[in-house]
Amino acid sequence: MLFLSLLFLSLIGCKEESKFPLDKKYWDIEDYDYVIREIKFANPDEKLPTFDDPETKAIVEKFTDEQNFKVVLDDNQLGLKHRSELGQQFFNKWRDMVTIYNATDRTDKYLYEKEYLEVYNFGLELQIKYFKLGNDEIIERADDPNSLSVINTVNSNTGTLVNNMILYLNEINNEKAYTNAGLDLLASGIDTNFIELINTYPNYDYSDLVEKIDLMLKKTKSENIKQSLTKLKGLIKSKESNKSEKL
Repeated sequence: MLFLSLLFLSLIGCKEESKFPLDKKYWDIEDYDYVIREIKFANPDEKLPTFDDPETKAIVEKFTDEQNFKVVLDDNQLGLKHRSELGQQFFNKWRDMVTIYNATDRTDKYLYEKEYLEVYNFGLELQIKYFKLGNDEIIERADDPNSLSVINTVNSNTGTLVNNMILYLNEINNEKAYTNAGLDLLASGIDTNFIELINTYPNYDYSDLVEKIDLMLKKTKSENIKQSLTKLKGLIKSKESNKSEKL
């Protein structure tokens, strides 16, 4: 009887996974369009795919795998315009993705904190690449890449990216919604994505980001988040120092 029960559970898990294109090495825009619909509009009583559920772990791992967009956005054999357009399409899908796992319980705790943050971090890394491709395309197509209008447009786009990234730091205002493990994952997202942002645009004016960091340092009670914010601020200051030395 126990064997039959285990077999039944196994068949349920296989049936659940079979709805998703897990046999594909990389998911493209059409795959994300389908998977988002399947997850977002599932039976409200059904538990969403999670990392801690052996039956659905593979689904959410694939869903948040950055290699799905990196494989095309980092492919220099593809045209810049084509990659930029694909980046826009992935970005549009991500805006749907990030609303899937943001539910909270009656104590205002996230029900799916790890999944929510992994999806959010997927989007942050995607945006850094997507905005870089857009800026590179603007520079490539300009008569004079060093003209004031091009510089202003690139800076404006970068400013939009930085503001989008700052929204992630707003989660620190909501840190009571997280467990300690969730706060550690939030800190890890700062370490990974914001450092990549600074290294991608080392000459940008990050005064607004530094102001936000200072405010969050006063507010957070997580030592790991404090360390991540302090390290990020130090990196920004070191880049500013390098710029001053070159002037």
